[in-house]
Amino acid sequence: MIVITGGIGCGKSAVLANFRSLGAACADADDIAHGLYEPGAPAFQTIVGHFGDGVLLADGTLDRREIGRRVFGHPEELSWLDNLLHPMIRAELARLDAQASPAPFFAAIPLWYESGWASPETKVIAVWCTPEMQHQRLLARGWDEDEIQRRLASQLSMDEKRDRADYVIQTTGTLEELREKCVKALEFFSGLAFRPKGLRISP
Repeated sequence: MIVITGGIGCGKSAVLANFRSLGAACADADDIAHGLYEPGAPAFQTIVGHFGDGVLLADGTLDRREIGRRVFGHPEELSWLDNLLHPMIRAELARLDAQASPAPFFAAIPLWYESGWASPETKVIAVWCTPEMQHQRLLARGWDEDEIQRRLASQLSMDEKRDRADYVIQTTGTLEELREKCVKALEFFSGLAFRPKGLRISP
């Protein structure tokens, strides 16, 4: 498994979408988590039992934004939710990784370092943009300044993730430039996925 990580709003989804369109096996930990929120999924009733009916929308589904408001800035609640979801997410990622083998499997895991999942043998791509671009992208999502600051405070900075990764993809250019970077990254990991740890490249 090759991990794609980075700060919120840095462009991880765009990078993953490019890899997927190029034929790579891909998964998004956030999408897996969202599936666990669906009515009938293993985590659904546990979450409702913990937070109460206030996290339900009118159609009976979970209000992920409301859950976010309850956990970000509240470490005990965030820890509770992580302890519930992370084992399920990791099990599904391991299944998909085994299914893709021996081809590279790319998994977007935003909190790879923060969650304590990082391991020396796993190669990591950090997605990076300028803080100004990150802020504008988060505003475009409709988030207010308080929500942006709460989310950012719960993560390592983009610079720290960049400095710890094996490979860096910057999303500060055009969509065409980003696709070219993703092509190069896919070629690199398809042919050299087993190079020794410590070879760090920033296209």
